[in-house]
Amino acid sequence: MNTICTIITSNYLQYATTLYRSLTKFNATETLNILICDEGAIDQNLIRNQNGIHIYRIGDLYRYGSTDIIYNKYSNTNMDALRWSMKPVFISYLLENGHSNVMYCDCDLFFFDDYSFIYKEMNSAGLLLTPHWTTPYPAVHEEEFLSLFNYGAYNAGFLCASKKGLPALKWWADVCAYRIEESHCNGLHNDQKYLDALPVFFKDIKILDHKGCNIAFWNQHVCKRMLINNKVLINGEFPIVFIHFTNKYIPELLNGNDALIYPYFLEYEKSFRLSGSSLNEFIPDMPTYKPPQPFIKIKRKLLVRTRIKRWLFKLSQR
Repeated sequence: MNTICTIITSNYLQYATTLYRSLTKFNATETLNILICDEGAIDQNLIRNQNGIHIYRIGDLYRYGSTDIIYNKYSNTNMDALRWSMKPVFISYLLENGHSNVMYCDCDLFFFDDYSFIYKEMNSAGLLLTPHWTTPYPAVHEEEFLSLFNYGAYNAGFLCASKKGLPALKWWADVCAYRIEESHCNGLHNDQKYLDALPVFFKDIKILDHKGCNIAFWNQHVCKRMLINNKVLINGEFPIVFIHFTNKYIPELLNGNDALIYPYFLEYEKSFRLSGSSLNEFIPDMPTYKPPQPFIKIKRKLLVRTRIKRWLFKLSQR
């Protein structure tokens, strides 16, 4: 049996229920397992009549795997570290309690197209990872290129696992228990940078090649947004399956960046409001929408395609 999970603190339940609504548009019987890492109260109105939502408290997993070690280390000092470290533990727990495939989603993901093909990808995988798809060329965008080495090749906001991936998940949980920190000089970026080592240490690690998955601010140059026959396709080929609406990405969209994604944001925002809250309550100083100016559009288009950029890249290769 397939299932989906996310991990939040209690005040982010609106995000999780918004994610769930987007999933059920394509699978009415989808289940979402929500692990809540703090002791905050749950607004029962948000999950009333949502039979596919299953709530777990961290105490439900306390004697499972590395939960007690992770909880004792991070619960009183770093709630983010606690949430991040519990990803491999919660996924493993679900795999060992009746599920054949588990898809982990950060709560700020939103689905716009059928995602059933992702489960089919798991037929030959223990873990399915999604690349950041940052540019491989420093001449195209140096900051984005360097982020590949600072933040990792894969995004920890979305991954899938089967029972074959349990050894890799245990290793990931163990190293998260060892250290969760942002230390680029030590090659660490919270739980995420550890993912780079998984294809080296473990078999059955697979990469999700569909570039319409996990659209975000960091992949604008490799995953080009193209309007073809009134439909946005990534690189003219891939439909948008889901978008990662991080607190950094939303202000960029509202400031006129990534203009073809803005209509998708409006759909996300509308769904979010069904939970009785607005995004303004979670994103400080959220700007109002500013359509991109014609000059800026041209500038962004030339950023990737200009002959000067290509010449600089060829020069750097010499």
